[in-house]
Amino acid sequence: MNLKNCTVSVFGLGLLGGSLAWKLSRDRAVKSVAGWSRNPETVRRARETGVIGRACATAEECASLGDVLILAVPIRSMEETARRIRPAAGPAVRAVFDLASTKTEVGRKLAPLWGPCYAGFHPMAGKERGGLENADPALFQGAVCAVVPFENTGEEALGLAEELAEALGGRPLRTGAEEHDAAAACISHFPVLVAASLALLAGEETELHPLVPLLAAGGFRDTTRVAGGLPELGADMASTNGEQIRRLAGKYRAILDALLAASPEELEALLARAARCREAVLAGKGTLSRKRG
Repeated sequence: MNLKNCTVSVFGLGLLGGSLAWKLSRDRAVKSVAGWSRNPETVRRARETGVIGRACATAEECASLGDVLILAVPIRSMEETARRIRPAAGPAVRAVFDLASTKTEVGRKLAPLWGPCYAGFHPMAGKERGGLENADPALFQGAVCAVVPFENTGEEALGLAEELAEALGGRPLRTGAEEHDAAAACISHFPVLVAASLALLAGEETELHPLVPLLAAGGFRDTTRVAGGLPELGADMASTNGEQIRRLAGKYRAILDALLAASPEELEALLARAARCREAVLAGKGTLSRKRG
């Protein structure tokens, strides 16, 4: 079954769910888009603005309509929502995807519920501010979309996930759950905690040195940007990917100690290496092949 012929049901119409639904609706990339949110007002606004074509009063109603079900609820609500809609989902369901930013723990809970039609799906895109009011149909343009198979995931579900990535304007990348979580911890989850620690440090230093906020400019803004995100999102990432984050924290402390202990010449060399590492990581995104693993 092609994605073009599917009804897509989206559970959760915040930044990610709303942007995804809006893109599919606007481009007529699927047969139809149904949507549900815990807040009825959000559902009403999504329908009025054309983000979704069918407004659902209950999650069960939304599940009964879809060929492809997309769970865009917070990580802490993922399992409860999946169990709630499972009985209502008809036998015609071809695929179920979660948009969680961590996959190992979420997949461990959801894969047994859905079997071969379940796969993880993580578009690497976002904003500091969440909610439907910040949704953008162009959010995923050019973004890498991790497609994460589990032990029993079928090829039809994986194919639909890759079609979905392309329909969103993104690039699909197949990867295992543990590999995904290790990489995401490095470039997304741990940086949130680093940015938060810098912001907290600045807050403490401001009490001692009132000049701090007067001098704060681009460097502080850029290095603490992700500290301005939704607190619950950061907490969910940390609680479900803690092992990888703690692993990185140990390495980070060692690197920071090395920087602090370096001579001026050694520090200059390390900072030059850091600049090269940054450029290499950012440039590596452009070498993505369509499938991996």
